[in-house]
Amino acid sequence: MPNSAPASLLPEPVPFDAADFRSAMRHVPGAVSIVTTGQAPNRHGLTLTAGCSLSTAPPSVLVCVNRSAGAHDTILSSESFCWNILGVEHLGLARTFSGQDGSKGDIRFGDGLWCSLKTGAPSLIGAICSFDCRVVDAHSAGSHTIFTGQVVAQTTRAGSEPLVYVDGSFGAPRAL
Repeated sequence: MPNSAPASLLPEPVPFDAADFRSAMRHVPGAVSIVTTGQAPNRHGLTLTAGCSLSTAPPSVLVCVNRSAGAHDTILSSESFCWNILGVEHLGLARTFSGQDGSKGDIRFGDGLWCSLKTGAPSLIGAICSFDCRVVDAHSAGSHTIFTGQVVAQTTRAGSEPLVYVDGSFGAPRAL
């Protein structure tokens, strides 16, 4: 049985609401990526930090997409997405795909160089990594859908500094 602190030493639980949760999550750094789907002229994409590797056998990842995002329904209908991990040089794209400039849909692909790998989902040329995925599962969770994708193709480019998001700002990690 693991050691546990006496109840008298434990902090009192503090009531919280969604705003408190969002505020706390701002302190959790995340790798910045763009998830893309569809084919021209019906391409969609969004900036997110809610993605991670899931398994190496088979190679799989997961991304969490808000159901209100323009890309959401296209991921469902196309059954594919590409998870593009951004470097610091992609800051402008991160802002564009986050909707900060008001753009939506295919117009967001006006910047950057894009190609398709296997599924047809847009892959960012020059991304640190791009994982082209077929959707194998979609699980509803609160305001989001967790998409599990089996990686069917990938590209990797070494030597770029990753873009991260923490405390409401984009940044770059520092080695210790």
